[in-house]
Amino acid sequence: TFQILAKNHWDINMTVDLVEAFDTEKRHLSLGGFYPISNYSTLNKCSYYIRGTFNTAISWLEWILMIVFSLTKFPDIIKVSECLLICMTQSAFVCKLVNFITQKNRMLTIENQLKNSLFTDVDEDEEKILIGYINDVKLLAKIFRLLCVSVILFCGLHPIFDRSSDEIRELPLPMWVPFNTEEYYSLLWLATLLSLFIGAWTNSNIDILTIMLISIATAQFEILKKRFKNIVSPNDSTIPDTIVKSRLTKCIVHFNDINRFVVTLEKTFSKGIFIQFLCSVLVICLTGFQMLVISFKSIQFVLLITYFNCMMCQIIMYCWYGHLLMESSDNVTNACYSTDWFRCNAKNQKIFITIMERSKYPVKLRAGSFFILNLKTLMAILRSSYSYFALLQHVYRNRMHANNMD
Repeated sequence: TFQILAKNHWDINMTVDLVEAFDTEKRHLSLGGFYPISNYSTLNKCSYYIRGTFNTAISWLEWILMIVFSLTKFPDIIKVSECLLICMTQSAFVCKLVNFITQKNRMLTIENQLKNSLFTDVDEDEEKILIGYINDVKLLAKIFRLLCVSVILFCGLHPIFDRSSDEIRELPLPMWVPFNTEEYYSLLWLATLLSLFIGAWTNSNIDILTIMLISIATAQFEILKKRFKNIVSPNDSTIPDTIVKSRLTKCIVHFNDINRFVVTLEKTFSKGIFIQFLCSVLVICLTGFQMLVISFKSIQFVLLITYFNCMMCQIIMYCWYGHLLMESSDNVTNACYSTDWFRCNAKNQKIFITIMERSKYPVKLRAGSFFILNLKTLMAILRSSYSYFALLQHVYRNRMHANNMD
């Protein structure tokens, strides 16, 4: 993942390329026409904007056709909930995509921040910390992408295997079209599945890119804690106060740079994550409801289980990695206290106390200035989903009972 580029002094002996950590997501989003470009030829720029415009238009068209289809099924609670299930996911994706497009130039700022020597110049132990966090996200990315591909696969198989011989064939997605679908079913089935794949792939890459950047910030806090502990180590019987001050200054600058990096992340992705959380509440609720009202022997039931796992994976990784970031920054105070700071002169001791007081306020990533990315927010989302699920189930049972009485 990393290239050793240079040797240095003190506890630094190599330089790593942090931008390379999300190279896969960068390439995929660039291919879709969404990631900001630089130093491209005129022809490549035209191709880039055409791809971005086409993929954005497809996503919006798909979303609009889903909304129209949902309106045509009102007031059938089962059909409407089935349509809204996919429609809310598409709504979250469209909003996240618009947010990423409008904020995409900040990615160049993020790349520049990741080239900061305090981030990239590390020793062997610090490199292991970075690789550990990045490899964990890459493993999670493989699992998440596998779930996304599985959802697309079952979306394509569901209308084929769950159809009775006398039923009209449905499309992989609940969409309204202004003509008879039977005449062009094969072409529409393929086009719908292709648009679903493009949307899911773009959506997953935005998610994984966000998580990777949060994970890098967490790793930087872990490296910072290690450096704080080593400012005055027990092995140093005598250490000049000037060296202690120099190391302290370097750690303080590193601390401030990590905070600026997290602020940039929040400005770039906050609004998209906020919409994702709002939609996830309804998606989890509607998925659970659909699993109650359809046959468990159908392909659609397998689709719903896979879809539910995919959505849970999506919100869990946001909340989990946001929680790790908050906890890691919160432990900077303990790292400062763990060093032999009492052996320093009074001036350096005051600097230690100042940074310990400052780090008592952990770094928190917020979604739209409303939600904090942590496990508490995850539990709030699940509680809200269950409440809506219970309400929807109650309404459905009352309607079924009323129909039976009639």
